[in-house]
Amino acid sequence: MNILQMISKNDRYGAQRIFLDQVATLQARGHNVVVATRGQEGYVTDSVRKLGVECHGLVMKGIGDLLFLRRLAREKEIDVIHTTLDRADYLGIVLSWVTGIPAVTTMMVPRCHPGFRFARKVIALSDMQRKLLTEKKISTKKTLVIRPGIDVERFTKPDAAIKEAWKTKLAIDKFSTVFCHISSLLTRKGHSVSVELVSECKKRGEEPLLIIVGDPLQGVYYKSLLQQSKKLGIENNIFFTGWTRDIPELLSLSHFTVLPSENEALGVVLMEGMAAGTPIIAREGEGGAELIGEYGTGFQYTPAEGVASLAQKVVDLRKDRIRFRELSDRCRMAAHEDFTLTRFGERLENVYQEVIQG
Repeated sequence: MNILQMISKNDRYGAQRIFLDQVATLQARGHNVVVATRGQEGYVTDSVRKLGVECHGLVMKGIGDLLFLRRLAREKEIDVIHTTLDRADYLGIVLSWVTGIPAVTTMMVPRCHPGFRFARKVIALSDMQRKLLTEKKISTKKTLVIRPGIDVERFTKPDAAIKEAWKTKLAIDKFSTVFCHISSLLTRKGHSVSVELVSECKKRGEEPLLIIVGDPLQGVYYKSLLQQSKKLGIENNIFFTGWTRDIPELLSLSHFTVLPSENEALGVVLMEGMAAGTPIIAREGEGGAELIGEYGTGFQYTPAEGVASLAQKVVDLRKDRIRFRELSDRCRMAAHEDFTLTRFGERLENVYQEVIQG
């Protein structure tokens, strides 16, 4: 198939990571992929070009970009348009109208916009998102859930040298339980919950470490986390790495992957944590909690209950080595069976074939 992939943000968040895996997977499966991004430079644009995929940086606004994309679609004999994030969604829908090429969009965040009504198919990352689409009167016939794929092998086989370097830098042997919280430093990502969880585990006799992976390491929110950890007396139990590509290596040194976010569509890092063999912790009612409910691979954080009971569950699990190993194995098995890029590619192909055939 000839596929036009469009995305309208060029930074390093989860949606962009999913988009890049999507492009790479479809290319590897023998499809002709052309990408339109917002801007001539940036994380997504640079990454797509490194893949050797044709990439066009646009403003994604106005008749000029629409006419360019129409010419591109004709030249490349595009069969299907797949869009990611709001501005690309709207432009892709208009392009679909003027060319007759079917448009598919992925709902990356738990927010519904009017453009979804006009796409041929809307892919949700979780049942929570699909329910939101239904509540907003988007036809259930055009919505479906496809969880992203991840490079499972990369998370089951971390680089030994990089892992050892982080092990030394973090002084891992000093700690009995290691948590890894991977996300940008935004208030809604719930880092303060993770900090409190570490404090509660320490009160119960553990020597915990919380690795926080993400940026920016500046600003009011970052300073508030430093203040919180100091007030709780656990400043030596928190390590901020900033942004890094070494996530598989950090997860391989961890016991739990934590993402107690609000408004979280899914949380790909939880899938990556499962691939690495770490039980996961997600906020009740969010997309990531569905992974726990479906696979039984961790614990839910319930705001109404606080972190005390959650900390006790964590401590009890760590003391039961057999149960922890069984849960770790369950995480890996689920990832190998359902989260591979191969499965992801197959699911996307099925959707494309359906919309092309009408």
